[in-house]
Amino acid sequence: MPLASVKKALERVYSVGFIVDGLAISLGGILGGIFKSKVNIKNNFPLALAIMLISAIGLLENMLSVSDGKIVGENTVIVSIALVVGFLIGEGLKLEDRLHSLPRSDSLSLNGLIDAIIFFGVGGLQISGPILYALKGDSFQLMLKGVVDFPFALMLGATYGKRVSLSSLAVVLIQLIIAGVAYFFMDFLSDSLLSQLCSVGYLILFFSGFNMICPSASKVKNINIIPAIFLIIIYNIIMEAFVK
Repeated sequence: MPLASVKKALERVYSVGFIVDGLAISLGGILGGIFKSKVNIKNNFPLALAIMLISAIGLLENMLSVSDGKIVGENTVIVSIALVVGFLIGEGLKLEDRLHSLPRSDSLSLNGLIDAIIFFGVGGLQISGPILYALKGDSFQLMLKGVVDFPFALMLGATYGKRVSLSSLAVVLIQLIIAGVAYFFMDFLSDSLLSQLCSVGYLILFFSGFNMICPSASKVKNINIIPAIFLIIIYNIIMEAFVK
C-alpha cells in the first residue's frame, strides 16, 4: 500500500472527536473517584430529556428529507426492518444478559473497569460515530458521545473508583479500529448506509435516555439492538455488489 494512502488514512482517523470522548471518560472517572463522597446524581430526568431530544433531532435529520416542499422518509423502511430483526436476534442471543454475566473478580475496582468498558464501548454511537468521521470527517457523534459519557463516568468513578478512567483506552482503541476499517472499505459504504447507521445509533441513544427515567420492567435492552447495525451494513454491501 502506498505510503501516501496510509498517511491519508491516519489523518482521517485522527480526530478531536476521539480525544473528546476519551478525555470525557477519563476525567469523569478520575473526578468521580476523587470526590466520590460528594457525587450524588439522583435526578436523571434533565440528562435523560437532553439525550432523548438530541437523539430525536439526529434521527429526524437522517431519516427524513424535504423534496418539493414535502417531507419524505428516505430510510424509514430499512431502518425499521433492521431494528426489529436485529433486536429479535439480540434477544435470541441474549447479548445484554451475556455481557452483564461476564466473570467478575473479588476486586470492586476491577469489576468497575470491566463494567465501564462494556458500558462505554458497546453502543450505537460507538459504532456509527467512528464510521461517520472516517467517511465524512464529521466528529459530531463522537463529541456528542463524550458529552453523554461524562456524567456516567462521573457516577461510575464515584461507585468503583478512579480505575474506571482506564476504560477510555479500550473505548478509543475500538473506535480507531472501526474508523480504520470503515476508511479502507469506503467504496462499499454509501451516503445512504451512513444515514441508516446514524439513525440506528440515535435510536439506541434515545432508548438509553428512556431507560434512565422509566420503571425497571419497561426498560429496553439497548445492547440487543446492536445486531441491527450489522444487518444494515450487510444489506448495503449486498446492494452495492450485486444490484448496482
